[in-house]
Amino acid sequence: MEVQALLDTEKCKGRHRRFDFWPGMSAQINLGQLAEEAIPVKGYSYHSPLRFLEIYANSQAMENRAPSGARNERSGHADMTWSEIKQLFFPSIPGVRVSLGEKVSQPPFAWRDADGRFLALSFTYNTNAFFRIFSTLCRRGLLASSDVDRLIDRACVTLARLYRANEHFLIKNINNNFNMYLISKTVEFLVGKRCYDSERQELLSTRRSLAEALVMARDHENLPVLEKMGVALGQGVSFMESRMRGAKLDRTEAWTVQETAHQFYRKQIAVDHRLKLLELISGGGSRRKGFSLAVVLDDATETVDDLLWLQDLLELFPFLKVHLLANTAQISINFSSHMLKAIWRARSFGGLVRRLGTQFFVTEIYCPFISFQTNFLPTNAHRVIEESDAVFIKGANFFETCQIPEKDCFHAFVVFGPISRQLTGLENLDGVFAFLPAGAHGYTHRGGSQAVTTLSDTVNNAVGHLVSYRTRHQMEPQYANHIR
Repeated sequence: MEVQALLDTEKCKGRHRRFDFWPGMSAQINLGQLAEEAIPVKGYSYHSPLRFLEIYANSQAMENRAPSGARNERSGHADMTWSEIKQLFFPSIPGVRVSLGEKVSQPPFAWRDADGRFLALSFTYNTNAFFRIFSTLCRRGLLASSDVDRLIDRACVTLARLYRANEHFLIKNINNNFNMYLISKTVEFLVGKRCYDSERQELLSTRRSLAEALVMARDHENLPVLEKMGVALGQGVSFMESRMRGAKLDRTEAWTVQETAHQFYRKQIAVDHRLKLLELISGGGSRRKGFSLAVVLDDATETVDDLLWLQDLLELFPFLKVHLLANTAQISINFSSHMLKAIWRARSFGGLVRRLGTQFFVTEIYCPFISFQTNFLPTNAHRVIEESDAVFIKGANFFETCQIPEKDCFHAFVVFGPISRQLTGLENLDGVFAFLPAGAHGYTHRGGSQAVTTLSDTVNNAVGHLVSYRTRHQMEPQYANHIR
């Protein structure tokens, strides 16, 4: 190892050290506490979670000390110009100007508005994300297991150089969404696109977990629509992909996934506006003889259950039209447009297939980020949203980056992690199915850890805009039986 390790977890307990992130931004970090709170990535945690922090702190001394190259590995030279960095590492979205800078909003906040404690915690995410990617490539036989530690160091060195380039421009002006993009582009840069394509990530493992989710969906077909919505919430934190062993889930892991997915049967959803969605659609159909819902979905496995309840709504409301925005790029384990073929073939989705082109529509969009970001959406996505009566957005990351205050919106996700807690005012594993009437923001972040108007604040303030919910036995007869 070229950098002396800051962290042996036991030796590091109680140790503090000051880190300089850029001129004028430094922080005193409790290393032991940071290691304990390190952010896992889809269940993956590296044995040295502070590795990126170590390398970033020492990266200037390492500029000319790159380890020998591995098979198919590129060196990541320190002398790249800023123009070359932008050409190699910035996204290109047709019709969209992707820009960064002090005056450019990066939801939920640009890192220049974060404190050092947040940055240090984000650095643990970098380490664990690299570990997850390289471990996956290793399992697929594309890398040797002996390469993983060294490649993690190379990736950390390269990303640290990107952060420091052009007077620390990137680290000051990116958000979490852009950072995740840089992580995948760094890996692609180091090992080459044939080994790792940042726009075709984890295809095999995601297809396998999608196939398992489609089998499990048969057990959910006859659930009432509200319970299907609850199962779809729980699937978001079931981490089925990380539980797969080869092409299948073993019996124990399958039970764990089902138990997690069904947790909101027994646990009250912290913000529960599921009935409001049904009421809004019903009311819109009664007044206008039609209702259009734009839909953004998240991970592949939970998308199966989201499509189940959306299929129910199409049957329940013949005047409803659902417009799914589907990414053509495969990012992490997100659902993407190429997976629709598996949905159309599945026995559970005959009703959806019959309604293709009449009630159910798919608009393909290109997004290289892990979650859609409002200011980076292509024109066709804006068109679908503008023409819709309401928007449904799934996922905690999408809640952070894809706020659409000009429309009635529903956000559904499970709170997980410090940023999610900060923006919602809720606790880890709290379920959210929240209605935000047009004009309301899911959160407002004004810089600094205390300057946040949370989702809980917004919902409480907007309660006057919400109809009072009838009890289930009083629901209108046309869908009362579906929400028992």
